[in-house]
Amino acid sequence: MTDQMFKDAFTALAERAEPADGLAARAIRTATRRRRAAAAAGAAGLALAVAVPLTITAGGGRAEDGALSKPSAPPQDGRGLPDNSRQELALARACMRNGPPVGTMGESRSDMGGAADFRLLTTMPVEGGRLAEVGSARGYVLCATSGKTNTEPPQFHPWPGTSRGGLFGFDAPLRVDGIRQIQALSGWDELHAVVVGRAKPAVTRIYVVWEGGRTGQAAVDNGFFIAQTPTKMIPDRKATGPMSKGAMTSPTIRVMSVTGYDAKDKALYTWRPKVRTEKAGFVPEDCTDGITDPRPTLCD
Repeated sequence: MTDQMFKDAFTALAERAEPADGLAARAIRTATRRRRAAAAAGAAGLALAVAVPLTITAGGGRAEDGALSKPSAPPQDGRGLPDNSRQELALARACMRNGPPVGTMGESRSDMGGAADFRLLTTMPVEGGRLAEVGSARGYVLCATSGKTNTEPPQFHPWPGTSRGGLFGFDAPLRVDGIRQIQALSGWDELHAVVVGRAKPAVTRIYVVWEGGRTGQAAVDNGFFIAQTPTKMIPDRKATGPMSKGAMTSPTIRVMSVTGYDAKDKALYTWRPKVRTEKAGFVPEDCTDGITDPRPTLCD
């Protein structure tokens, strides 16, 4: 393991900031994935910092202050996924880097389909381009993209909690599918703390509260939603030992609640994390990694 991989491992530990058994092993695994991702990104990352924002709107979803997101439309195909325009399909392909998704260690997951199997689910504007969720019947991928490339490899996350009822077979008006951080287009040290999930047609607006009084409105499109709050990498003043010089960390932005409202602005449902680790981050792989303890409630 290189010195940089150890630094990345300490960064991953700081991001989760939870005293769970085996967290160090998981951070090292994440660090390995990040190093492979960095090699794949290469010089493209420099160009992303000055990318021109896209003009496509992908269904009209927005998270700007005071604006209401478009009501969640019924899915338009038999898989529960929306039909896409030509521009939306182009954005989905950019998120997928025109290839298959990758696994947690950067390995190809062509068994999960190719770029043509994924549709743009929901998106919102961010500096330099778009923050987007694309998905297939099997799972989803998150990205920040300029429309030509994106900041991270297309890591595949299987849909959590799916059942015989399909993508929208859950009981509540909405469910959270992922809480994680994504590198921003605006710079290597800039991040988005992201929340994504699915919502029933009655939900027209979704409001997220993070710790410290941070709030944000999600973009809601086609039964899917995405919200973000900005964060960034900072020098790790607490790092010690031979690897401490130049060590970076990112403050953990914990999610406190996700609330769905109807067209009359009535609160229909509020999700709150019941397990501490879910506040800091959750991806469906946590349900099967054998490391996350206690088991996240979102796995059920």
